[in-house]
Amino acid sequence: MAQLTITARERAMTELEMLLDEVFVGQERLTRDELRRRAVASNVGSETAMAIDGLPEGEYTIDEVQAVISLGRGLPAATDGGIPAEQLDELDLRRELEQLHRTRNDTFLHGSDQALQRHTERTAELEAEYLRRHPEREVDEDRLRSGARSRDGQPA
Repeated sequence: MAQLTITARERAMTELEMLLDEVFVGQERLTRDELRRRAVASNVGSETAMAIDGLPEGEYTIDEVQAVISLGRGLPAATDGGIPAEQLDELDLRRELEQLHRTRNDTFLHGSDQALQRHTERTAELEAEYLRRHPEREVDEDRLRSGARSRDGQPA
C-alpha cells in the first residue's frame, strides 16, 4: 500500500486556507498586519506565520493573499516561484492558469508592484507552457476577425 506523505508546504497551505476562510468572514480586504495578528491569535504553525510575514505591506482580498502565496512567497521550498510550469501535470497547469486569470484584475488594480510583476511573470510562464503542449488548440471561429464580421453582417 502506497504511503501518503504530506510535506510541510502542503500542511502550511492547508492551514493557511483554513485561516483565510476564518478571518475573511464578513471582510472584503484585510491588511497584512491584521492577517499576521489573526494568525498569531489562531496559533498557526511557523510555516503559515512565515507565509503571512512574507506578504508585502498592504491590504489584500482573500484571492490576492492566495495568489501571492501560491506564487511562492513565504512558504518553505517555494522561493523559486512555485513548481516550474513544465513539471505540472495537465490538471494542475489548467487549475493554476484559471486561478491566475480569476485574480488578475484584483492584482492589477490593488496588488503591490511586486505582486503584479510576479503575477505577470507566472501567467506568462504558464500560458507559454500551455501553448507548447497545445499548439493546435481549438480556436473559436467567432473569436477571429472574420467570425466577428459575419456576426455583424459585414463581408469577411
